Amino acid sequence: MFKATLINSFLYVTIKYIIFFIVLAFIGNRFKHIVLDNAKTSSEVFSLTLNYILHVSIYMIPLILIFSFPIYFIMKIKKSIFFLLSIVLFFIGEYYFYTYLYAPSNKTLGIYNIIISIILLLVFFYKVIRSKFIEP
Repeated sequence: MFKATLINSFLYVTIKYIIFFIVLAFIGNRFKHIVLDNAKTSSEVFSLTLNYILHVSIYMIPLILIFSFPIYFIMKIKKSIFFLLSIVLFFIGEYYFYTYLYAPSNKTLGIYNIIISIILLLVFFYKVIRSKFIEP
């Protein structure tokens, strides 16, 4: 769908983490416990929701900045075997980075992150990935 540019890499990682944190909001009823259980009026729901979004956005920024550049350089790799090795190492590194620095109490959240990452990688860069495995 997209070409392997730095802007598309930032877009991929940003959308991936937006989707991931939306999924996290509803796993274990986090949104319900943080927002809905603490609000008594609709204006408090709105205010707490904005606060929740701001809080999550602040945690997303370092992840986006850290992982956008590696994915860009990985997408630029021409040889299929090196690409596969690099992308697997990238996902393993991302799993450990997220799991041990952001969510040390729940190791399964990193699995959700990897699943979303793989699906969106194929959605965003299918043609680029496919071209690595087709002989010219």
